[in-house]
Amino acid sequence: MKIFISADIEGIAGVVSARQCAQGNGEYELARALMEGEVNAAIDGAFVGGASEVVVADSHGAMTNLRAANIDSRARLVQSKPRPLSMVEGIEQHAYDGLFCIGYHSGAGQAGVLAHTINGSAFFSVMINGEPMAEVDIYAAAAAEQQTPLWLVSGDHLFGQWVEHYYPSAKFACVKRAISTSAADSLSPDAAQRLIRAQAIEALRQAVPMLTSRISAPYQLQLTASKPVLADLFALIPHVEQLDARTVTYTSATMRELVSLLCAFSYLASTQA
Repeated sequence: MKIFISADIEGIAGVVSARQCAQGNGEYELARALMEGEVNAAIDGAFVGGASEVVVADSHGAMTNLRAANIDSRARLVQSKPRPLSMVEGIEQHAYDGLFCIGYHSGAGQAGVLAHTINGSAFFSVMINGEPMAEVDIYAAAAAEQQTPLWLVSGDHLFGQWVEHYYPSAKFACVKRAISTSAADSLSPDAAQRLIRAQAIEALRQAVPMLTSRISAPYQLQLTASKPVLADLFALIPHVEQLDARTVTYTSATMRELVSLLCAFSYLASTQA
């Protein structure tokens, strides 16, 4: 079996503040080490469960968080950006049996630690086919397009309720209890890693083949920007329609196209930072 791991940082045990998620300070260096530990636990669990190949997509921020020398040498590592499939870049290269989303979090407008969808400073809300989207929804749909089901997710307990509701066949490793947007009661790193490893083993042993997506094509994106100038910028892209001062919409036949568009929106937003 082949496993694809997408790794974010906000859902890692011990990570609770925006400072921990931003490169260039000591708190971030500690957080990226915690991220590496949970990723390695998922890798090891996958191999113990019977995986023959594991690929990890470093998927937070600049996507250069995981230090190659610190990652289990049995896995391959996808890093940096831009990349068309963003947080699941590389999943289109092979027939993967299952997707793990490690360190994930609640979406924009939802309760949970450091909740946002893709770009918290630019995207006030992200909806597809009338449904609010967390990152797990977008990338589970992109993986399903490549015939890869969602098998394991980790993060805080409020995000866990979302996952358990929409993806009941997937395993969830709850590594912290959300107290507020910037506070949590976390497991120790060792305990979080043991839990993720155990859930990874179980995910492979159960090997549920059912594809997992909340949405189906055609995909109608409706995105509300945090400020009007961003919606104005997004509407410069052909076929993006501006509905009001802050809201744009776009319809796509594939998630790959929609993910690339969201990446382009995020890059455009960075020009206004």
